[in-house]
Amino acid sequence: MTNHPTVYEVTCLFPKKALIFFEEALADIASATLDCVIETGPDKGKIAFQAIFETDPGQDVLTDKLMSAAKAADIPVPAWVFRPMPDKNWLKESYQSFPPVEIGRYYIYGSHVQTPPPADKVGLCIDAATAFGTGEHQTTCGCLTALDALDIKPRRVLDVGCGSGILAMAYAKTYGEPADAVDIDAESVSVARQNVVRNGLEHLVRVWQSDGYRDVAGKYDLILSNILARPLKEMAPDLAAHLNQEGCAIISGFLTRQEHWVLKSYTELGFYAATRYRIKGWSTLVLKRK
Repeated sequence: MTNHPTVYEVTCLFPKKALIFFEEALADIASATLDCVIETGPDKGKIAFQAIFETDPGQDVLTDKLMSAAKAADIPVPAWVFRPMPDKNWLKESYQSFPPVEIGRYYIYGSHVQTPPPADKVGLCIDAATAFGTGEHQTTCGCLTALDALDIKPRRVLDVGCGSGILAMAYAKTYGEPADAVDIDAESVSVARQNVVRNGLEHLVRVWQSDGYRDVAGKYDLILSNILARPLKEMAPDLAAHLNQEGCAIISGFLTRQEHWVLKSYTELGFYAATRYRIKGWSTLVLKRK
């Protein structure tokens, strides 16, 4: 009996300037995106782009996403190839050779790394899996940078849309205080719980499934939310309702050109952007009340 592959990929080439538009267009349907700059030959300088899907997104959906990205980037629609991938742990294999990532005081590494984290760093062991958050993406980097620079020590912390659990774990390891983490996706909850155990944080980090703030009670001193622009806008009233008056929020998951659009939903509720981090076209905001 033949095992039919259930993981798919789309590959294409386009100019560097278009990368953020393709990443954004596929963010809600792709499990991961990979890219590299072509160094030689007639396509030198272009981006070789790969998006990986756990299920077939459908030809119409994929075509619409790629055409929208090309239009936003003001480039011709690139030729692309969509095909099934071999039935294997593709994400683990793709990232196994990736080196550790250092972001401020944080040192994020996979279980394949044999050397211990530097003594002056906060080590987080996180393997690539079917949940977002290994420190590679600019939004995760922005959130960790903001967390590293906090001028307060929050007592109650919530990570909404926790993915791998990286932000809640980073806080717990930094301050030795408990953190709550929720995600709408059951697989992400499972992965985050595994990461909590791997990092010895079972006594500090609680993870459960919740559609946004639906199954969250009480108020928090710090809310972390690295998701996407539209749900961040839609959940602004919920964030405000669950944040203590003197607390702050770190939000990310949107392009810098979307920053004003996202921030408007929060300024209307009495917040302002105390700090901005902009990394390769992506933004992270630290929000406080006026």
